[in-house]
Amino acid sequence: MSEFRYHPIIEYLKINEDGSTILLNDEVLKISSQQLPHTKKIRRVVFVNRKTVNTIRLVCEAWHGVAPTGEHAARRTVETNGDHYSNLYWGKKGMTESNIVGHKWNNRGIRMTEDLFKSISDRLANEKLTIVLKELKVNASSYYYYKKKHGKKNK
Repeated sequence: MSEFRYHPIIEYLKINEDGSTILLNDEVLKISSQQLPHTKKIRRVVFVNRKTVNTIRLVCEAWHGVAPTGEHAARRTVETNGDHYSNLYWGKKGMTESNIVGHKWNNRGIRMTEDLFKSISDRLANEKLTIVLKELKVNASSYYYYKKKHGKKNK
């Protein structure tokens, strides 16, 4: 049996662990599937208070709290592992590997963050920079730009 949690904003809305059952006033909501035209992926949505809401957003809000800022969206850690709350997190645009894989025109790599910069710096003691950046799908210019702007703070 799956566990339910209440949504922090929408009253009387309960969501189970993976978003397969969503209850509003103890009535099951119909989960619809929509195909996104730009990615050809299917997303699951429900209609709540005349609004279309993505189920992974509802699960992430119920289990991890509301998004820190408006820039954040619910993301999957591993795309194929489903919508379980343990596979979801709040991430910004361009922070997922699925944004890079499958698009030949997209060669910019993943955005540089403080944690990513630290992990690259730690690995540089044993490995070459080009190999580390290629493995992590980080653009060299992004790395050097971040190092120039923030490198002294992180040392």
